[in-house]
Amino acid sequence: MTQFHEQDEVTVREIPLIRFAATGSLVLILVIAATAAWEWRMRESGLVAGDLDDSKSHWAVERQKIASGDHDGIAIVGGSRILFDTDLDVWQELTGRRPIQLALPGMSGQRFLADLAHHSDFAGLVVIDVTPEQFFRRGPENPEFEGVLDDWDAQGPAKRFGHRLGQFLSRHLAFLDDQYALSQFIDQLDIPNRGGIIGPYLRPWKLSEAYDNRQHFLWRQIERNDRLRNHAVQVWLRGPAANRPPPDDDLIARVCADVRQSVAAIRARGGDVAFIRPPSAGEYYEREQRKVPRDRSWDRLLRETGAFGIHFEDYPEMQGLDLPEMSHLSRESATRFTRAYVAVLSRSVSWFSANPSTTGGDHG
Repeated sequence: MTQFHEQDEVTVREIPLIRFAATGSLVLILVIAATAAWEWRMRESGLVAGDLDDSKSHWAVERQKIASGDHDGIAIVGGSRILFDTDLDVWQELTGRRPIQLALPGMSGQRFLADLAHHSDFAGLVVIDVTPEQFFRRGPENPEFEGVLDDWDAQGPAKRFGHRLGQFLSRHLAFLDDQYALSQFIDQLDIPNRGGIIGPYLRPWKLSEAYDNRQHFLWRQIERNDRLRNHAVQVWLRGPAANRPPPDDDLIARVCADVRQSVAAIRARGGDVAFIRPPSAGEYYEREQRKVPRDRSWDRLLRETGAFGIHFEDYPEMQGLDLPEMSHLSRESATRFTRAYVAVLSRSVSWFSANPSTTGGDHG
């Protein structure tokens, strides 16, 4: 006897015919249209294709050149001033050497000088900037680049491929700028905070454009756009650094002692170290002078390390430069400043005469 159960009934539902090719084409057209619209909007905002961004992976590529010996004997370490204010093409024109650019925004060069001194066999010239409140400080630095010294040589195949793919796409698409991702726009809302709390609005927004070999310049929009320029000024005057206490004598002494050891280690291999104090202006410069006076910091650093240093105040050719937001030079002024300080280094630091370039360059 055949048993029949309710659950044995099968409902057959006819699937309507779908034009998959047409649907796929429509989706593709919508995606292309949306991407093109967003690309147009970002270019209208001042972003450009070819701006390669910056990240730990970008830095790791340059640090790897030091490890492999693929360099011209000059490395630059420090913060955003020496990063934005240095024109690598001018360096190459004047000396026949193209520096490895290892400076990072919001970071002191102290730890990076120590890395080259004690964790590499680098025997060239290290140029390090001194931004007073940043060089002589306690506490955390730019969280975006924290840990970069620990994992630069641990970039696996996936990271290397992702980095190269990102660079390729950034050469053609402006909207891929990390600092203009949709999530970043939330931080650009000036939302009132409870007393004593510094919110994300007073963190730096996009300040620079980045190209091959980590060549950075101040973003043109900082010069042209009042809102962006004024925001940068407010970050410097009202942001976290504004409330940071001045360094005491003990901190300055410890920084100088640490740097002195690094300088000695590099010199023992036949290299040398030179310090640069890039320009600043306005209320920012006045605060630096008040909190970190030159005689307590810069003068002591040079005296204790015995190294050569260039302070922008001491050279007429480094005056009258344009600092749109009081802390970084415009692109034209960065080229002028580089030409001036490289000329001084070339005639004042004996490392150049002891290690003449094989590719020429005017050392005068």
